[in-house]
Amino acid sequence: MSIFLSIKRLFQHSAVYGIGHILNRLITFLLIPLYSNIFSTDLLGVYTLVFSYIVILTVIYSYGLDTAFFRFYIIDDTPQARNRIFSTAYISIFITSLALSGFIYFLRAPLSDHIFSTDIHNLPVNLPLMVGLAAGILFFDSLTLMPFLILRAEERPVQFIFFKFLNVVINFICNIVFILKFKMGIEGIFIANLASSAITFALMVPTSLVHFKFMFHWPTFKELFAFGIPYLPSTLSVGLMDTVDKIILEDLNSVDIVGLYGPNAKMGMFMALFITAFRFAWHPFFLSTLKQENAKEVFKKVFTYVLLACSFVFLFFSLFINEIVRLRIGSFTLLGKEYWEGTVVIPIIFLAYIFYAAYLNFIIGIYLEKKTKYLPFITGAGVLGNVIALYVLIPHIGFVGAAWARVIAYMVMASALYYVGQKLYPVQREWRRILKMVLVVAALFFLGRDATIPIKAVLFLLYPIILWIVRFFEKSELATMNHVLRRKTPGV
Repeated sequence: MSIFLSIKRLFQHSAVYGIGHILNRLITFLLIPLYSNIFSTDLLGVYTLVFSYIVILTVIYSYGLDTAFFRFYIIDDTPQARNRIFSTAYISIFITSLALSGFIYFLRAPLSDHIFSTDIHNLPVNLPLMVGLAAGILFFDSLTLMPFLILRAEERPVQFIFFKFLNVVINFICNIVFILKFKMGIEGIFIANLASSAITFALMVPTSLVHFKFMFHWPTFKELFAFGIPYLPSTLSVGLMDTVDKIILEDLNSVDIVGLYGPNAKMGMFMALFITAFRFAWHPFFLSTLKQENAKEVFKKVFTYVLLACSFVFLFFSLFINEIVRLRIGSFTLLGKEYWEGTVVIPIIFLAYIFYAAYLNFIIGIYLEKKTKYLPFITGAGVLGNVIALYVLIPHIGFVGAAWARVIAYMVMASALYYVGQKLYPVQREWRRILKMVLVVAALFFLGRDATIPIKAVLFLLYPIILWIVRFFEKSELATMNHVLRRKTPGV
């Protein structure tokens, strides 16, 4: 298969996942104006902190079994083997999730006393209730993990998107009902999430039953566990890098600042949407592409094109973010006026996600050679860099320092993985082209960040032209683009 056909296949799958995630996040995104226009920064800070702990615990609930399941399910392609793998993994996740959620629920009062500060306890919120609801959310989300992985492994993105979209629609409707109609406050957010998680679990049961058999194969579990458990520290580290900033920010500053920082950091979803779409399509793609003779050339081009796509997303939203957050949705603005001063962190969060995209590209060698033992050290270095940067930067530049700490974390992690990955499976990268791209984006960003809207629009439209002027594009790429344009232009 040619390089361009291979990359086309990757981006087609990424586009399908991307469209689904855009639809999903579009609805979720509408919750930001709801929350930021109704709740004060301190209350939204509590919500942000509790969900930060949920993100961390989600990783613990799967303990790397999701990664192992995905790999072995794709490789062992016989129905009997796949049923055995799914059933063993599903039963394991069910037992451990039930135990963990039961523990959290029955100890919700003492846990909330120890986890949250006195300032948070003085706010008008029911912390034990929220902790108990979080236990339910974690339980049902863990049980839908394997069915969703089946849809990914079997490259069934339409069904994957449908169920994800349905989950978010239910979540959105429940938020509107519980917050606006029944006036349940911050607690209503958690009730809405529990309802959507439970309903999604019920809807995914038929998918699970296709592969589920009442069997637990101990040798299969040991193989899955041995492969997946090294991913727990690394995946937990990635989760921590997206959450520990809020926890430390509250400790060094206040819950109000967490509430200001959280929604703005979440605006990084503009970039996260693209990265997530790529991540879902990337693993099945490179596992199948490894069999091709030109695999390394394909991977080299993928890295460049992914960063190029990220650069367009970064430049557009970084230039226009202040205008975007002021857009009106009915009586609400996209981001409540009280939160506008925090938009300065959004381009920084974008930059952090770009380093995460690089990290995903560099993981081929470790995955291919089964050297998962390196991942805890690599991601551990990222977390360590993150924590150190948080404690150094937050006292000096406040919540902006939390955003820069995330950049440092992903940069350390990507650099370490690149070093290890090149030794296991060396792939040349087009660093000279990438440097040109970085310099052009940086120049346009600094020229346009304080400019008027027309000037920003002109600068953004000039980006591909300047790339052509500095000879970023190769002749084969220009020929391919010209061919595509001619095909789509009637009468040419």
